[in-house]
Parts: sequence; structure tokens; C-alpha cells
Amino acid sequence: MNMRFYASAAIFFLLFAGSNAQAGVLVTRQILTPLIPDAESNISILVPSGVDPDKPVWAVYQLVAISADSDPQGEVVIDSSFEGVPTAINESIVIFNANNLTINKSSGTLGEQLKAQVGERSPEELKEIFGVEMYAAYAALNRKEGSYLTGSMIKTYHPDGKKELILLTSVERANGIQPVLISVVIGQGDIPAQYRNSGNSLAKDKLVAVMIAFFLGLFIWFIRRR
Repeated sequence: MNMRFYASAAIFFLLFAGSNAQAGVLVTRQILTPLIPDAESNISILVPSGVDPDKPVWAVYQLVAISADSDPQGEVVIDSSFEGVPTAINESIVIFNANNLTINKSSGTLGEQLKAQVGERSPEELKEIFGVEMYAAYAALNRKEGSYLTGSMIKTYHPDGKKELILLTSVERANGIQPVLISVVIGQGDIPAQYRNSGNSLAKDKLVAVMIAFFLGLFIWFIRRR
């Protein structure tokens, strides 16, 4: 099994466990580190049966990202729409701008905790695993110069009578901030309270736990792949 699965699973349980059980939520999926080498930057999400095709469907996009800057600027751009349902371009684009995200400064403990798990690793090896831009952000976090970013956005879609819905979601690009995890929560009816706040943020200790789960899982996957 792909070792990145373990990182994704660990992050999911840290952040989103139980979300599908909430009223109105139909399905939840994640995209993990979409812009690093060999990563998948798009997913197809099949919405379970039972959707009312004549009523709007909502999608909550949640982002966890890191940056090499303590005062980051930049954005992550996502294209997301239902297959076969006409959607205007401005309605399919989701833009996470750093100015609208919750920013937590690094405390510099990420590298120490990862080292305790996998030992000392060279910058060259880590760059190969993470990619140049993600590694730069990781290294800055360890110097207490980087930052963690979190936020969410809500989009409403109209099925136009289509009963079988597949949401096609693709991470198009990023600059200034690097996406670690994008969670897509799809539902119908009332939006649960925890998703209504676009400034939705995580406690710093949970953020660090998420990063450890991600980097550790990614590192194990890379070593096993060799």
C-alpha cells in the first residue's frame, strides 16, 4: 500500500474524524500535498445516492498549508465543478489567499520531532522527497521563520436535475504558500456550524501533529519506494 496513505489517514483522524456522521454531510475526501514530486493534484469525488437533484449542493474546502515566510503572501488556486453540470468559470475557481487565512508562527519544533522519529536526514534527501518549495517552507519552520496557514471556503453548486454527481477537483497552482492538505466536504441542506466560519483555524499543537503525521508518512513512503 502507498505509504502516503498512512499520512493521509493520520491527518484525517486528527482533523476530520466523524465529519461524515454530521447531518447534511454526504462525503469527505482529501488531497494530500498535491504539488510535491509524484503527487496527485486532482481527485474525483462520487457523491452518494440520495441527493435531491433539484436542490443546491454545497462544498466546503479546507486548507492546511505552510510557508517559508513568517508573514506570507500568495495563494492556492483550485478548480472544482461537477462533471457534466454547466458551471461558470468564476463559480468553479476556489482561491485561498494568504491574507484571508489564519496564520500561526512556527515554534521550531517540527524538525526536532521528525528527527526523533526517523533520525538525521540530509537537505538533499529531503528536497528529493518534498520538492524544492515544500522543503524551503519546512526548513524555514525549523528556523522559526516560517508559518502554518489554515482556512476554509464554501461553494454552492446546482445539480440541474442530475442525479449522479461527481465532483472533479484539481489543485491548479500555488505561490508563496504550499498546500499540505486540502479537505473537500460535500453536503446538502443546512451547513454544520463548524464549517460556516471561513476563518476556521486549528490549535497550534494540532497543526504540528498534522505536520509530523504528514512528513513522517511521506518519508516512510519514499524510503519504501526505493
